[in-house]
Amino acid sequence: MNILMVGPDPKEKGGIATVISNFKQYYTSEKHQLFFLSSWSEKSKWKTEWQAFRLIRKVIHDQKIDIVHFHVAQKGSFYRKALLSRLVPKHCRVIFHMHASQFDLFYEKSRWMMKALIRHIFNRIDHVVVLGENWKKFYQTVTSTEVSIIQNAVQVPERPSYDEKSKTIVTFGRIGKRKGSYDLLQVAARMDKDFPEVKFVLYGDGDIEGVSDEIKMMGLQNVELGGWVSKEEQAEILKTTMLHFLPSYREGLPMAVLETMAAGIPNLTTNVGDIPAVISDGKNGMLVCPGEVEVMANELACFIKDDNSIQNRYSKNARQTIKQNFSFEAYMRSWEQIYKKT
Repeated sequence: MNILMVGPDPKEKGGIATVISNFKQYYTSEKHQLFFLSSWSEKSKWKTEWQAFRLIRKVIHDQKIDIVHFHVAQKGSFYRKALLSRLVPKHCRVIFHMHASQFDLFYEKSRWMMKALIRHIFNRIDHVVVLGENWKKFYQTVTSTEVSIIQNAVQVPERPSYDEKSKTIVTFGRIGKRKGSYDLLQVAARMDKDFPEVKFVLYGDGDIEGVSDEIKMMGLQNVELGGWVSKEEQAEILKTTMLHFLPSYREGLPMAVLETMAAGIPNLTTNVGDIPAVISDGKNGMLVCPGEVEVMANELACFIKDDNSIQNRYSKNARQTIKQNFSFEAYMRSWEQIYKKT
């Protein structure tokens, strides 16, 4: 069976591009062969989109495609994939792999005609795949199409990267209000007096200017913006990291959480989306409610003051969680089953 995967260029930034890149690098099957068509790139946005519309039917014909696997977010991404799916011949089956962190808000804020269109688009396709139980319940209220769960997965490094002597706390991913970046600054301000040796570094793109202005206005000396980093650079950064801190307000299942846990880096994050499916508070990391700045600061203080017993337990358990439940082996087997029954 031949599968055409449609989504952002795997070399681009972001979680969806990372997922596609992982498919490209690690997917192997005796039964299925993957082909790839980029529908979005940051540098050549319109050109890439136009080429996707122009080429999709040709690729399907030339490669004898049986299933088109679309990687979908919200807003423009959703509508682009909806239009592309209209070009898929009837003999092909269509999967929408939903990565959106705010599709429920996108749907709820849409007018009734757009809601009807969204439902119609979902009802036309053959299968919807989501990242967790909470998202499955939501999409089942929108469509009668079958909805399945496959949680994201990551490659587990041979050795953990955790440095118990490090005083650096990092955040990977997009920077901005949804990710809780401004709450992170509030936490950093509270930590500066008692833990002046601790440094916060935000790696990613997004609202760089706004966060940078806030850092200056607050006079924070313990926060840095590290820019967007490659996976190779991230691996090196994790060797001198004590904690990954992601105080998000809305999420699916962040790749940054899985990647850092796989490297043995403990996480302090929020109980949103399907993060609680991977992090158990007090066992392999710390979970708080979004916006609870004081609670975050207290949790962080206890973690920093620990004699390494809690830190090492979180590190060991985090890595074990990924090995057991979020490895590529299990992930790819799940996709084999989805392709088989779609």
